[in-house]
Amino acid sequence: MIKETSSNAFNRKFLHSVCRINGALETIAGRWKALMLIHIAEGKNRFSLLKQVLPTVSDQVLGRQLRELEADGLIGKTVIAEVPVRVDYHLTDKGTAILPILDALAEWHDKR
Repeated sequence: MIKETSSNAFNRKFLHSVCRINGALETIAGRWKALMLIHIAEGKNRFSLLKQVLPTVSDQVLGRQLRELEADGLIGKTVIAEVPVRVDYHLTDKGTAILPILDALAEWHDKR
């Protein structure tokens, strides 16, 4: 969390106002977020399944980045009243729309 009166907060607001790309990149900038989106799209849509395919991410980071993706409107979640309670994640329209962009970024990176 950035303190609202800090130079970091000021710089962030300035960059977002002059270049929307910065806001877009910030939305997917978490170390695990792109992979999480791809895996959710592939059906690994529960916390435990994501932990299996991303074994080195901590539970705390995985949970935080899932909440951030949800807050940014890229994923949604469905709470299923079972014992124990199950939460399934799914891509929203916004989340689905970013998949071709992630593919294009990967191809761009491979061409360097």
